[in-house]
Amino acid sequence: MAKLIQSSLSDQVYTLLKEQILSGELQGGMKIPEESLAEEFGVSRTPIREAIRRLAEYGLVTIRPRTFATVTSITSSEADDIATVRVALEQLAIDSIDEASYADHVETISRHAANCQYALGIGDRAKVFEEDSLFHMALVAASNNTALISIYERLDAKIQMLRIQQNLPEDGLGYYIGQHARMMSLLKNGEKEACKALIHEHIKHDMGYDPDQ
Repeated sequence: MAKLIQSSLSDQVYTLLKEQILSGELQGGMKIPEESLAEEFGVSRTPIREAIRRLAEYGLVTIRPRTFATVTSITSSEADDIATVRVALEQLAIDSIDEASYADHVETISRHAANCQYALGIGDRAKVFEEDSLFHMALVAASNNTALISIYERLDAKIQMLRIQQNLPEDGLGYYIGQHARMMSLLKNGEKEACKALIHEHIKHDMGYDPDQ
């Protein structure tokens, strides 16, 4: 790996560590090896520790005082709870979106949907998860409900970990990413109930995609 330049070292390390977590290279429960990362990135431990602190604030890392940091992990029960809350929040957002607010946000929503498809096409799984997160953030933002947006943003790191833990195969991931366009079409046509049903499938993965087909 190329050595990092001196400016904004913690920002660069933060980005690289986040990519490693979202790609599954660093998995839930794994210890974050400060020394080997410092050697790999060609930096001191200071920017590594700053990046870890920021990742902990975001929710992707758990810092164990006076010992070490690990990648955040979630139990199966927690994963189901997160998915249930996420469905409720996104369906509430759908109910709140009207024609004008959708028009105001459709460019941003479309851009993240396209970026997600592109990342999937080039096999960049971490970027797929990042753009998928931004797509859903933009969808919720179209509700113009500031309380809802704030709650959803605080849940984002847990949602990211849930995406990783589900570990969908490439064809399954492609199936669900392809639902973004359908969501947008349903919203454009005012078919909110159908969009809410699709949101449920999209998040819960309880119907539709069959890995044996």
